[in-house]
Amino acid sequence: MSRAEDCEVRPDEAERVNARLPGWVAEQCAERRLRLVALSTDLVFAGDASFVAEGDATGPLNVYGRTKRAGEQAVLATLPSAAVARVALVLGRGHGPRATSTESVAQALRAGRSPRLFTDEYRTPIDPESLAGALARLVKGDGAGLLHLGGPERLSRYELGLRVARAFGLPEDRITPALQSEHAGPDRRAPDVSLDSTRARRDLGWEPRPLDAAIRDSRL
Repeated sequence: MSRAEDCEVRPDEAERVNARLPGWVAEQCAERRLRLVALSTDLVFAGDASFVAEGDATGPLNVYGRTKRAGEQAVLATLPSAAVARVALVLGRGHGPRATSTESVAQALRAGRSPRLFTDEYRTPIDPESLAGALARLVKGDGAGLLHLGGPERLSRYELGLRVARAFGLPEDRITPALQSEHAGPDRRAPDVSLDSTRARRDLGWEPRPLDAAIRDSRL
């Protein structure tokens, strides 16, 4: 819908940007003794378990997830002192031309359209403000390795859409429930990549914002 994971990406371009470039950045940081915090995605997982932790086995199902996983490995192999933050689906107020997951739903409903949202795809959505708080602490600290940055609730894309409609007084009945099996895209989609963010809460003293407060910040 609103992030690179939902856009058609050429495999060679994804390989260059998501896999090789992070390794090169890590090399430059190593030479200059710079702190590096790299961003990855929840889609490095196969989606066959809820609330996955940093040490759980990965198994990305699509080009985006596979190349992001390769980027993680390149960064940590080159610069073990780096931190790699796996970011969940972004909601709330966006800060660029693309709409976030909640903004795209709200804008569609306000325009009279009927978005089709999966009832069987689960995430732990996170807002930019909560992300910024966690990343600032990572940059200032010295924590290394993988870290999950997910929001406070696990819910389906359909459930998230209903929460958006309720937050803005928009018609819930315009949201059409759909199944992943109906998805016509070229890549498989992971059913459940909800993140266990216990380490971030413990090590960073961090807590993501409540979901409904973040939703209400969405641009309409």
